[in-house]
Amino acid sequence: MNRILLLCLIIAGSPALAEELPVPPIPPANPPIDEAAPTPNVNAQAPVAPASERASVDVKLYRSNPPDPSLGFAPGSRFQTAEDRKPIQTPGFSITVPLK
Repeated sequence: MNRILLLCLIIAGSPALAEELPVPPIPPANPPIDEAAPTPNVNAQAPVAPASERASVDVKLYRSNPPDPSLGFAPGSRFQTAEDRKPIQTPGFSITVPLK
């Protein structure tokens, strides 16, 4: 029992075998104050108006795209959900109503 305790203390007290981290970059002493903050899109525009001012109905095939659960499986295997096993995807209606 004493030997196991002594071995644990020696292992816990030994230095780590990982490499030391590099020194982080030092920020400039005088940061630039004459530049604006970056923007994602300088030429941003308003949304495009709908082509029609009337409501429309369309038939579509809806397919859900859930996250891929097969990432934890062996190579070549894939988990199939009930949606994946359907021979025909569920049809549905898409109703578009423009707002003013």
